[in-house]
Amino acid sequence: MQRTPPRREKSSFLLAETILNDILEAHLEPGDPLPPEKEMVEKYGMGRTTVREALRLLEYQGAIQIRQGLNGGPYVQAPDSQHFAKTISFMMRMERTPFEAIVEVRSAIEPMICQLAAERISPEALDELERTITGMREIFHDRGQVAAFNDLNTRFHSVIAWSSENPLFHHLADSLHGIMDGAVVGMSYSSRRYLGVIADHQLIYDALRERDPDAAYQKMALHLTEWEVYARRNFADALKRPIP
Repeated sequence: MQRTPPRREKSSFLLAETILNDILEAHLEPGDPLPPEKEMVEKYGMGRTTVREALRLLEYQGAIQIRQGLNGGPYVQAPDSQHFAKTISFMMRMERTPFEAIVEVRSAIEPMICQLAAERISPEALDELERTITGMREIFHDRGQVAAFNDLNTRFHSVIAWSSENPLFHHLADSLHGIMDGAVVGMSYSSRRYLGVIADHQLIYDALRERDPDAAYQKMALHLTEWEVYARRNFADALKRPIP
């Protein structure tokens, strides 16, 4: 049987990797400028089109920002979870992955993240978690503030993920939480469910404040299990739908 020859990488992909390596080796920080396009053409011995494609690839991945205007050009940028989420979401959409797959992954990793956070969380992060719980209580009765409530909920989980001091856990948890926004598959929550979220967050916060890894793991696992039970009881069809 004839072997399929290995696919050759496009020159722009290879150049993007080279530029990224140069950024890392030069210890450039977010906000630092890269050489102008003309200099890159000469430095790398590539055509202008290839250089532009490579820069666009890096911009899409969040590694650089291409600014316009008098002081325009490529600048180093710190990628955030949105870029990670965009890639994951694209792959899942291509495979028509159901919404419940995200639920399963999040339920598997977030208790572990919370367990690590209990050992490593800073006093400042604890204060931030407490503020999100206070804010959720204050806006609970104003149903017009659902978006604000959800933002605080996302912030709560993000602070815990950051506090694990594992960047991969943080970006993965943030990405999954963003994709899991129930609004994209028609989910909505009752007043009782919102109160349940606040109560669960308080229990998780208490475990983190006490720096009790086992309790933090258990409280986060229970929180996610309660959400999943609610979703399967009320939105079973939505969970089976491919991520839009």
